[in-house]
Amino acid sequence: LSEWLSFRQSSLDELLRHDGLGSFLGRNVCHTCSEAGGVFKCPDCFNGSLLRCQRCLVDIHKVHPLHRVERWNGSFFEKTTLKAVGLRIQLGHDGDPCPCPSSGPRDFCVVDSSGIHQIAVDFCDCGTNSFTVSRVQVLRAGWFPATFNRPKTVFTFDCLDKFHQLTLQSKISMFDYYQTLLCLTDNVRLEKVAYRYPEFHQVFRIWRGLLMLKRAGRGQDPAGVDATGQGELAVECPACPHPGRNLPDGWDIPGPLSFIYTDFIAVDGNFKLKQKDRGIRDPELAPGWAYFVKEEPYQEFLKDYVDQTEVRTRCS
Repeated sequence: LSEWLSFRQSSLDELLRHDGLGSFLGRNVCHTCSEAGGVFKCPDCFNGSLLRCQRCLVDIHKVHPLHRVERWNGSFFEKTTLKAVGLRIQLGHDGDPCPCPSSGPRDFCVVDSSGIHQIAVDFCDCGTNSFTVSRVQVLRAGWFPATFNRPKTVFTFDCLDKFHQLTLQSKISMFDYYQTLLCLTDNVRLEKVAYRYPEFHQVFRIWRGLLMLKRAGRGQDPAGVDATGQGELAVECPACPHPGRNLPDGWDIPGPLSFIYTDFIAVDGNFKLKQKDRGIRDPELAPGWAYFVKEEPYQEFLKDYVDQTEVRTRCS
């Protein structure tokens, strides 16, 4: 810090340089084609202070449709969007043009880790190499649809992955994460930003369920997801003793160290968890596949223990 103090003024000057024309002061020409006037810049691109014309800006962002761009209005850079300058994204052809595109919803919304974006998309409707439904087209683009018939809101895989990591590491709530996305989109809240918080809840629940299936190898089973067995998605505790896996030969021989291989199961809060029935009837995404058994066999099992006295413990 002491070393930086002598460079404080120059650091601030360079920071402010990005808010102005910088090296393009007095020569307002496109950096890419050197023909048209350069009035657009993309802070999300490397060396984002380079000015480009509208045509070049659209061309280089066909593979970066979620970048945030700005336009020089003669006095300062104002926010605009790639949709406003004419970028359209073609789905279903791996980046190639479609001979028969079908325009997507006008308010097509993409929720990304960089913010919430409105973009213009065209779905493939040509039937080449067999028709691919719109929900599959967005999935192949790395976007997860909030609805599966005619998607108009999608969440990028990167957005879902980042929230998954953040909630595991820092315990951030979904509400705080979504509020951060709103701030990244418009920190002063002067614009009308699409509100997709309820959709985020549903999509992330589905996302976690899919990751469980993927990590359990269910995608490679020819029998498919529906053939998943009871408890097959559960991850066993690697520290608990498992004969034939993490125990040495002769582990069951009696001796003074036999306690090392004992599996201790304690009665704690999780064994007597109680929750008021709120009448919620959400569909089960993994019925008995992970840590909770199926509801019907569980209720049948309880009928044999209706009169059993609850075991009292000293656990707090």
